Amino acid sequence: MLLLVGATLLASCQNIQKENEQLTFRNDSLISALTQKNAELQSALDAISEIQTGFDEINEAEGRININTDTELSASSKDKMKENMNLIRETMKENKEKIAELESKLKASGNDNASLRKIIKSLNEQMTEKTSQIAKLQAQIAKKDIQIEELGESVKSLTANVDSLQESNQVKEQKLAEQDQQINRAWYVYGTAKELKEQNILKNNKVLEGNDFNMDYFTPIDVRTEKEFPLYAKHAELLSTHPEGSWFMKTDENKDITFIINDPEQFWSVSKYMVIKVK
Repeated sequence: MLLLVGATLLASCQNIQKENEQLTFRNDSLISALTQKNAELQSALDAISEIQTGFDEINEAEGRININTDTELSASSKDKMKENMNLIRETMKENKEKIAELESKLKASGNDNASLRKIIKSLNEQMTEKTSQIAKLQAQIAKKDIQIEELGESVKSLTANVDSLQESNQVKEQKLAEQDQQINRAWYVYGTAKELKEQNILKNNKVLEGNDFNMDYFTPIDVRTEKEFPLYAKHAELLSTHPEGSWFMKTDENKDITFIINDPEQFWSVSKYMVIKVK
């Protein structure tokens, strides 16, 4: 008996030790993941701060360039103007590279951080606006016949970047709009039992069994805006699965039924396909 009890206690202690080791491993993994996310967030915040500081330095340099004068600029004034324009050029280049690196890190992380994505969009807009301002400033300098060596090509590059940045932002906004539309897209269909069976939407009294149903028979919709569906029928039955209380049917003076979704978020949480049988 003593040997049996001892063996049992030993086995129990070993199991407890294994469970503790597993819990310790899980905790360490969670702490490591959290530490990494905090480090990534801090890195992003530092980059954003550096970019914003860069824009502040550009604004200060612009303020030091005075071309609103009718007198001939001295050599020292031209040198200072050249120095400030060089500072603007280099800082603009650095900011552009930092924004691109920030976008790349966000994409590589796989996290859909809406707040950070919004900040990056704002930084790109600032870059586009500032590039346009610098191009105008150079045009004003040119009108004053102020020749500043080594700036011609760089400012031409800035001018050319205005269009490319605007185009890039438009492409990004279009992609975000398409993704948003895709996320909020659903499909619905209504028809008689015969029609639904002919399209393989209804089989053996089951809806959307298999993958051979006719997708073209469905109508795509935006779940944010489309909530009422006239069925032009006296009888209707919802065949697809959706939470109770998120929809109802109403009948007009002609006894025709309209299907209404009163809680879109709940209604489409189970399935993006709505199938209604009418007769």
